[in-house]
Amino acid sequence: MGSGGTVQFNEILCIGLGFSGICLGVQLKRKLHFTDIHFYDRNTHVAGTWHANRYPGSDVAARFYSFSFESNPDWSTMFPDQSDVFDYINNIADKYDLRRRMTLQTECESASWDSERQIWTVHLKDVVSGKLFKHECRVLFSAVGVLVTPKYPKIPGVEVFGGPMFHTARWRADVSLEGKDVALIGNGCSGTQVVPHIVPKAKIFTQFIHTPHWLFPATNPQIPLVFRWAFRYIPGFTLLTRACMFIVFEQGWKLFHLTESGAKARKAAEAECMKFIYETGPEKFHNLLIPDWDIACKRRVLDIDGNYLKSLGSPNVDLTKDPIVEFIPGGVRTATKTYPADVVIFATGFHPLNDLSTLRVYGRNGELLSEHWKAVGGPSGYNGTAVHGFPNFFMLYGPNGSTGHTSVIFTIENNVNFALEVIKPILRGEASEVEVKDDAEKTYTKDIQAASQDKIWTKCNSWYVSDNGWNATLYPWAQTYLWWRSNFPTWSDWSYKVEFRI
Repeated sequence: MGSGGTVQFNEILCIGLGFSGICLGVQLKRKLHFTDIHFYDRNTHVAGTWHANRYPGSDVAARFYSFSFESNPDWSTMFPDQSDVFDYINNIADKYDLRRRMTLQTECESASWDSERQIWTVHLKDVVSGKLFKHECRVLFSAVGVLVTPKYPKIPGVEVFGGPMFHTARWRADVSLEGKDVALIGNGCSGTQVVPHIVPKAKIFTQFIHTPHWLFPATNPQIPLVFRWAFRYIPGFTLLTRACMFIVFEQGWKLFHLTESGAKARKAAEAECMKFIYETGPEKFHNLLIPDWDIACKRRVLDIDGNYLKSLGSPNVDLTKDPIVEFIPGGVRTATKTYPADVVIFATGFHPLNDLSTLRVYGRNGELLSEHWKAVGGPSGYNGTAVHGFPNFFMLYGPNGSTGHTSVIFTIENNVNFALEVIKPILRGEASEVEVKDDAEKTYTKDIQAASQDKIWTKCNSWYVSDNGWNATLYPWAQTYLWWRSNFPTWSDWSYKVEFRI
């Protein structure tokens, strides 16, 4: 509410201030010279997942995991730390003067489309005071992200353990691990990144794994000063580097195909990973480190400079697949053994699309977004961004926004560019509503699910795909196709209205 109890209005409202939200704000200003937008985020700082996931380590190649329009010539390594990425996105927010259009520590309770007034009414809550208020807008963006809500295993005894227990996405920098017995549950991307930082500090370190992952070797060289100079001063050098990285990363797409060439590529990648594990990891753990499922079935895990495998050779480390039975005071008990633990860390991933699926967005005729998705089979969106029956509503890095082989920032930029093309008539005052047509959404949804069926990740147990076989996570086509669809919209798939009623 504004002064006097009035409801605040902006042309555009965006929920979320990670890479997606910042990209939207910047591109609106750069491309359309438009600044009538307000942002809300429930966190205390900008940066989304890079604020929440403050654990030590990182596995993003920042030269490509960054905006094409805002390169950072000063990355000092190939895979910079979390704090470097956090600073990068915050510096961009400052450069483009976005902070004065932000309200932090505020959650979106729900959003409803008013067909009579052709606006969105967004219900919000101040997480500090508990105060409820409204904000209206003509165009609503969801930038809440995909991997946001931490997933915890259901293990008895949490209440009696007695020591600190936290998720990597809720990292406790105030908890000292020096000389402590530390138990880590999980061995995916975040688990692999944090282990090398914990082992040197811990008295005893035990990692509990459920399923081994294919570990890809990656090196993290220092970027020479001459290259940093070139990135800053030689026109086109950054663009050329990004193009080369795009081409290299896009080669990973062939691993997903259930074809003869795909099988050959997977076999070669498995041989490389197996060689890396055997040569770098301790022999006593080899049987625990080699997966029994096809490579590319699940998210790839990078072992930067082999630091994870090397750390497993430390004398204070134990690795086990024994299922945990319960937590006990000062320890973790399996069916065969009790392991000492002063601290338990969960590296157990996220509930994908949880925040978007539980966001109460009511479209035309009061239809709830989650009910719409239930009717079609699962979370989906035309080009990953729009849903029929929800006019002037767009999702950034929404359903099928992930890739599994390349930078998600490429996806985010394309989502933003696509949405801005579509809403130009709204911002110019030439139209009051824009909505993807029903048949266009249905055809796209049918096509994307059909294209997923000949990919390796639909043939195994993977969080990419739901229990009913629905793929709401990965984009099954080449990223060049995403770029084409995003920069050259099919205008016949859209319906515009010119009826201004406010």
